[in-house]
Amino acid sequence: MSNFTHYVKSLVVFGEERQQEIRWLFDALNNSLAIAERNADVQRSSSAASSLRHAKNLLSFLNRCFADLPDKQLVTHLDDFFAMLDRAIDQSIQMPLVEDLEEIRELIMELQKGWETLLMPSTTVPNEESQRHMLSIA
Repeated sequence: MSNFTHYVKSLVVFGEERQQEIRWLFDALNNSLAIAERNADVQRSSSAASSLRHAKNLLSFLNRCFADLPDKQLVTHLDDFFAMLDRAIDQSIQMPLVEDLEEIRELIMELQKGWETLLMPSTTVPNEESQRHMLSIA
């Protein structure tokens, strides 16, 4: 078995163990951001801020779920990614802008797509584009 195949299998095994928890966190995070976005759109800043604080907590839980991935370099990239999102949410709590919240949601959805793609059962080794996609969002 090649090193790359072993690497992918170790990530898939990790993901299978936590698949439900991670999927629930992604869904709940997306929902909180969508609610914040709707509230920001109708100028309900305090309601948007409340949803963003909830999203920030979910983001922290999601980051912790990925903290013991078997690839420490990927964990470091994900930590940087989550830190950037955390700062963006902090800024949005101060002044929620629909455009910023849309961008945060898109980034989270791209991460989720990358994660789901990684966990897809496959008899082939993921191509270079799939590998770059997961690393590019992290």
